[in-house]
Amino acid sequence: PLVRPEDYGVALDAEHWDERTIRNIKMPWSKAKQTKNFLWEKGFQFYCLTPKTRHRVHSGWSNVDWHMLYDSNFGDPYRLDKRAPCVGEHQLHMNPQAARDLGINDGDYVYVDANPADRPYLGAKPDDPFYRVARLMLRVKYNHAYPYNIVMMKHAPFIATEKSVKAHETRPDGRALSENTGYQANLRYGSQQSITRNWHMPMHQTDSLFHKAKVSMSFIFGGEADNHAINTVPKETLVRITKAEDGGMGGKGIWKPATTGYTPDNENEMMKRYLAGDLTKVKT
Repeated sequence: PLVRPEDYGVALDAEHWDERTIRNIKMPWSKAKQTKNFLWEKGFQFYCLTPKTRHRVHSGWSNVDWHMLYDSNFGDPYRLDKRAPCVGEHQLHMNPQAARDLGINDGDYVYVDANPADRPYLGAKPDDPFYRVARLMLRVKYNHAYPYNIVMMKHAPFIATEKSVKAHETRPDGRALSENTGYQANLRYGSQQSITRNWHMPMHQTDSLFHKAKVSMSFIFGGEADNHAINTVPKETLVRITKAEDGGMGGKGIWKPATTGYTPDNENEMMKRYLAGDLTKVKT
């Protein structure tokens, strides 16, 4: 009885993002658990998180070379694989079994696609030259910390642009460094915005919202900067993941670190013993 949402008359099968933002239907769990997301039914079966990273301030520091080296598992000051946009690149954390079921090895490049109604942009078509620029491509990193249907990509890398893609495809060294501007992209193709969009939640724009204050132990009514500002993108979205290229040097074979026996889901016998605590014996 305490849940009394206003019924705006939005149908349960509505698919437009504005309608789904304000849709507020009350139903018991017995019915709610039977509902199906239309994107999930179409194969968008990975829930992509895009949290902010401890290594950057939004996109700040993203294109600094020494930062790129430690911001992902693919830092290489020598850029032996010229496909890398710079000395490092963005990555997608993925459950190893989920990746294997899609034929994706640790370190492979993948395409990540979201709702085609407006991602990577309104009216996108595969034969549009800009589609190649805007479609998100990045490397996969096996990570057992994520459940089967959950993937994670850090927030706010420097996006690929027409100029950075042109540079990546025409420069002898393959860097995604825009001519004349010095703009360095973190990705070969696409961006976080290729898969996420802004949702102007009504609850974040009200003058009557009751909530805890941001910087004090008190409660207030109304919106509050940062907590309830319509200034960001969602932290999650449903995506579809498909393999784009092998992770090995020059796009052939498996990414070399994944063959050493010391990486997740590819452990050799010694690494398994180490993880089990069998390499050290303690005498009592």
